Amino acid sequence: MGSEDAIRQAIIIAGGLGTRARSMTGDAIPKALLPLAGVPIILRQIRTLAREGIQHVRVLGGHLGSQLEPALGPEAEKLGIKIEVFVEKSPLGTAGCLTTLVMTAGDVLIVYGDMLFDIDLSALTRHRQQFPAALTIIAHPNDHPRTSDLVVQKSGYLQRLLPRKTPRDSDWRNLVPAGLYVASEQFFQALVPGQTADMIHDVIPGLLGRSVPIAIYDTPEYMKDTGSPNRHAAAEADLRQERVHAAHLSVQRPAVFFDCDGVLNEDVGGHGVIHPDQVKLIDRAGEAVRLAREAGFLTIAVTNRPQVAKGFLDEAGLDHALGRLEAKLAEDGGVLDRIYFCPHHPDKGFPNEVAALKIDCACRKPGDLMIRQAMSELPVEKSKSIIIGDSLRDIGAGRKAGIWAYGVRTGYGLRDEKSYPTVETAIPHADLVFDTVYDAVRFQCGYQEIGKALSGAIDERLSDTAGPLLISICGRSRSGKSTFAHAVQRVLSETGRRVLRLELDRWILPLEHRRPDMNAEERSRVELYPEIVDVLRRSGQIEAPGYDAASRGRLRGTTAYDARDADVILLDGIFAGHASIREQVDMSVFVEASEQSLLNRFHTFYAWKGLTPVAAEELWQSRIQEEWPRIDLQRTSADIVINLEEAIL
Repeated sequence: MGSEDAIRQAIIIAGGLGTRARSMTGDAIPKALLPLAGVPIILRQIRTLAREGIQHVRVLGGHLGSQLEPALGPEAEKLGIKIEVFVEKSPLGTAGCLTTLVMTAGDVLIVYGDMLFDIDLSALTRHRQQFPAALTIIAHPNDHPRTSDLVVQKSGYLQRLLPRKTPRDSDWRNLVPAGLYVASEQFFQALVPGQTADMIHDVIPGLLGRSVPIAIYDTPEYMKDTGSPNRHAAAEADLRQERVHAAHLSVQRPAVFFDCDGVLNEDVGGHGVIHPDQVKLIDRAGEAVRLAREAGFLTIAVTNRPQVAKGFLDEAGLDHALGRLEAKLAEDGGVLDRIYFCPHHPDKGFPNEVAALKIDCACRKPGDLMIRQAMSELPVEKSKSIIIGDSLRDIGAGRKAGIWAYGVRTGYGLRDEKSYPTVETAIPHADLVFDTVYDAVRFQCGYQEIGKALSGAIDERLSDTAGPLLISICGRSRSGKSTFAHAVQRVLSETGRRVLRLELDRWILPLEHRRPDMNAEERSRVELYPEIVDVLRRSGQIEAPGYDAASRGRLRGTTAYDARDADVILLDGIFAGHASIREQVDMSVFVEASEQSLLNRFHTFYAWKGLTPVAAEELWQSRIQEEWPRIDLQRTSADIVINLEEAIL
């Protein structure tokens, strides 16, 4: 990118009467000088612009605008940029005011004066080169799309503008003009000098009507209006919590990739969601997305939409369905930064199918193209990112993309082995399985806190240990030991440790091969543990049969474990601290929980497996009598006993 293409000029529209902000300004200062965390908003804007390479800023003032120049002069000198202030004689609107300026050549960034923002202008410049246009609308999703102006785009260009006060008979995609634009000479030439004009209601519709190209730049960066007391307070909170620059495209951050049907919204069966009215959120789904975003994660949906290829939905119909999902999530504060969808389907034979979309593709999960595309377009920190899905296809996509993969018991509940592509050699295994998407997100937000204590202890031991350190994490079923083990695995991995987590549940005997008189140790095949540990101690490789908790049967293929380069091996299972291997284990952790928590989790777990409440209760009683005493023997020889009741979901 040549320097001559960079955006070097900006206009800040700081006029208006400041009616919404009057309770804060007291009508004594222009709203642009209203302090935001102690610094006037316009100074924050100018400092950001200067940092991003802007050299010339023109400020269009209005009510009380004479105060602007004395306030901005010292800032211009300090930053080494040119700042000019112009005060309107009479209000001409958000676009009409621009006609009072003499324009120079080159692109100009236009900013509304009450916007707190921090965006990467170099990325915006590259977008302008890829999508040349008279005007680029900088847009983003927000938490109130139904009361916002919306832009409808196709292939990067504006197709339709939906002002917020215009009645709508459908939900559209959550893409909102942010109050920032990039304008070319062609844009300024289209303005009528001296004529009052609003950007949304007059100028953009006029350009659309004349087929003048208008590009859409969709970015997850921080851009918020601070003009009302509530929004001003929210922006100050974001500054205090350092959320503003953290969303800049130069800053990598983890992503939470969400599947949609069965994870965020209910799976309706049949051909899936083909009408917006079928979109019903799963409990706390909106809250889950909000929680992820507030924690600083990118929130991205990746969803197979074969309904398009099959002819059940056209492009507009899909927009309405996804728009309904976004609007419902937003009601609970849940905002998705992006939605990537695969419209393809390989099987032919549907009456109204779209022939061009009936193909094998790399984007249809378990393909990982949607995830890889997101990673190429957004600043995703891969090592800390996750996917949450209800289908083995979601888990497979996460595996291929190299991110952590979590299942949920809603929707398919990972019980779709029979429909998993036969070309795959083995069924993928989720790192963890949670009851709902909210539980999975809560773990993502808290795993570092869960795993840090044991991780620290392991780090201390590693300095004195030759060869892999073998840690057992055991406890009663549903105590949270697998969740704890995985949290430790992630924390250690992020410090550069090579960690192998071996799930002894992979060796559980399938239900069809069990005898009625078998005890817990026999069902778990504890007799194999010494051999397993011996192989691990010799830094070898071992294959597990692949037990499937959902069906209580065997998964297709096997689960391979490779300990050759491991610094730490985590043995995870109810008998991981068993007496037969205790002397070979360097550290043993016993995880416990209250009986009531275990009971609640047990019934939820076995309902997912398909047991009736009566059958689950009978099994629960038998486990108390037969299984618990055997498991609890490990507690006496454990190095650490831990209760994660508050942390584990």
